[in-house]
Amino acid sequence: MGKMKKLMIAPSLMGMDVLEIKKQIAFLNQKAYMYHVDILDWHYAKNLCFSPDFISQIKTVAEIPIEAHLMVEGTDEGIINAVIEAGADYISLQADEVSKNIFRYIDMIKQKGRKLGIVLNPSVPLSYIESYLDQVDLLTFMGVTPGFAGQKLSECVLDKIAGARELRDAKGYYYQIEIDGGCHMDSIERIGKSGIDVMIVGKTLLFGQDEDICRAWDKMERIFEDVGLALER
Repeated sequence: MGKMKKLMIAPSLMGMDVLEIKKQIAFLNQKAYMYHVDILDWHYAKNLCFSPDFISQIKTVAEIPIEAHLMVEGTDEGIINAVIEAGADYISLQADEVSKNIFRYIDMIKQKGRKLGIVLNPSVPLSYIESYLDQVDLLTFMGVTPGFAGQKLSECVLDKIAGARELRDAKGYYYQIEIDGGCHMDSIERIGKSGIDVMIVGKTLLFGQDEDICRAWDKMERIFEDVGLALER
């Protein structure tokens, strides 16, 4: 086997067993790169998930960064400040939802010492955020339409990831490239080798592999190794 492509893992806490959260967090603190927490309001996408209070509770036991992904219609300073105060390290905003006030939000996030994340839906081109791409710390590509787990990968996203990687190299940008959604057994090889740095995983690849989080992680790691991907922190 040739040289393995390395990537980092961000478990989506939406997929965790709520009765085993403390135990699972204690294990994942030693393995994962960061935690991914979705904030959904039922309006931006037809699902509900977590609140800033959940982040503040996870923060008490987390030893790695927490990313708050805001899928909130009418995203404004109020919800951004709430997740900052709760302890989120990365504040990820939907590009299509915040374009009007994006520079004010960037200043707000940076002044609080947090990292700026920008999320692009499958239908949104990379050129949409060209004017502020040099300030982005984490660039996330939605592999599916936001809101629900288990959807099939939108293949057009792979070309956008490759383009973002080329642009980063050409311009000297510093953003990490992440994918959220569409990561399944039949797609992880293509996704992992497309140019991403971080893959968000949930029930399909991690939490659903085994009731025991240690065994679940080992099974996931073998799945990645079988397609030439190595996990790192």
